[in-house]
Amino acid sequence: MKRAAALLTCLLLAHCSSGPAPANGELPALNPAEDFKTAGGEPSQDDVARFLAGRPVKKGAALSEYQRSNSNYHTHAKNFDFEWRKFAYKRTNRQAIYYKDTLKPLLGSPSTIFYPFGGPDIMYASSMFPKASTYVLVGLEKVGSVPQLPGDNPKPLLSGLTSVMDEPLRRGYYITKEMRIGPPVTPILMTSLGLMGARVDSVQSINAGGYPGVEIRFKAAGGGSKRVIYVEGNLSNSGFNGSFQSWLGSYSNSTAYFKAASYLMHDPAFSKVRNWVLSNCNSVLQDDSGIPFRYYDSSNWDVTLLGTYDRPIPLFARWKQSDLAAAYDNIGGRGEEIPFGSGYHLKIRDANLQVFKRK
Repeated sequence: MKRAAALLTCLLLAHCSSGPAPANGELPALNPAEDFKTAGGEPSQDDVARFLAGRPVKKGAALSEYQRSNSNYHTHAKNFDFEWRKFAYKRTNRQAIYYKDTLKPLLGSPSTIFYPFGGPDIMYASSMFPKASTYVLVGLEKVGSVPQLPGDNPKPLLSGLTSVMDEPLRRGYYITKEMRIGPPVTPILMTSLGLMGARVDSVQSINAGGYPGVEIRFKAAGGGSKRVIYVEGNLSNSGFNGSFQSWLGSYSNSTAYFKAASYLMHDPAFSKVRNWVLSNCNSVLQDDSGIPFRYYDSSNWDVTLLGTYDRPIPLFARWKQSDLAAAYDNIGGRGEEIPFGSGYHLKIRDANLQVFKRK
C-alpha cells in the first residue's frame, strides 16, 4: 500500500522535470543542450520563476536566449536540478505521504497554515500540508520584488539564490546568516515554486497590519489553486502589535507550524505570539523548537508524540525540556517513526514532531 501511495504521490506532484520519471522513481537529469529551447514573446511571472529555478521558460525571448547560451547559467541550473532531484524532491514526497498516512488522521485537512519564523519556506510547508490552500509565513527577511530579468547581469542574483537555497534543498531548513546576506524573499519564493513545478499566476505586494508583505497565487503541480503570503514582520512582543494582530485575525482557526524556530517561543520576549497561537489556532504541528510542552494544557489539547526526543542540538542545549522527555518516556521512548529528518534533527532516528489538536 505504501509503495502504491508513493507512486500515486509522485504522479500527483509531478515535480517539474524535463521528462517522465522512470519506474525507479528517479527524475531524469536536466540537459541544457536539449531542454532549453527557443521561446518568443514576453515572459510571464511564471517564466521568471522558472528561469530563477533553472527550468526551461515557456515564453520570453531574452530569457530563453540566456538559458540557451550562457554557460554560467547552465551551471546554476544543473546545480539546482541536482539538489532538487537528489534531496528535496525525495524529502517533499516523503512528507506528502506522511501527511496522508499519519498527519491527516490527526489534523484533518486544514485550509490555512500559519508558519511563524517560516521565512520563505513554502517548499516544505506545502509538502507537509499538501491540501492547504493558504500558507501565511512570517520572518524578518526583506520582502523584495519580482526581479527584472535577464537585465544587465543576472549572475549575482542567481549566485545568491544558489547560496541561500543550498541548505534548505539539502537539509530542509534555511540558515539565518545566509538569509541576511542573500536575495530577498520574493525571488526565493518564486524559485521554490519553480523547482516544485508549480505555476505562478500572480505576485502582488500587500500591507499586513503595517508590515510589508507579498502574496503569490499559484497552481500546484498536482492541481489546485493556492496562495502563499509572506510578511516581513517582527514577532517579538515589541513588534506583535494590535494592527498586525488584527490583520492576523483573518487567519484564526488555522493550523500553526513550527520547524527549526530557534526556540524563540521559549523566550519570554515572544509570549504574545505564543499566546495568540494557543488562543486562536485549532491545531499545532511542531518540533521541540516550537511552543514549550508545558504550555499545552491537557484539558484543552489532545497530544500525539511522534519520533523521539532526548535533547536539543548543542547550540540550543539550554532549551532542553524535561517534561517533554518524560512524556516520551511514558509512551516507551518513541512514537511512530518520522521517515525524514525534521528541523535541526537531520537524522531520522533523532527526529521529533508533536501534534496538538484542540478539544
